Amino acid sequence: MSDTDGIQISDKPTWEHTVKELFIILFKRCISLPSKLIGFKPFCLYLSTFLLIKGLIRDWIWFSVMVIVLFGIVGLKIISHWKGEE
Repeated sequence: MSDTDGIQISDKPTWEHTVKELFIILFKRCISLPSKLIGFKPFCLYLSTFLLIKGLIRDWIWFSVMVIVLFGIVGLKIISHWKGEE
């Protein structure tokens, strides 16, 4: 089982772990969660949502940021094709 950052936690499938091993893996993931929440992508999402709520940007800009952040370069291509069709 590998993490999204390329850190390999175990070579065994989940169903072959003991309950203790599963709790250790869950604990490690809970510890790493705060660092993932203050990364660049979440910051972009927090900022765009804040600006949307304050009325400083329109909803299509917020949607574009969401698509680009969540889907990366594929999202950027989707947005460029979407804006080109209008």
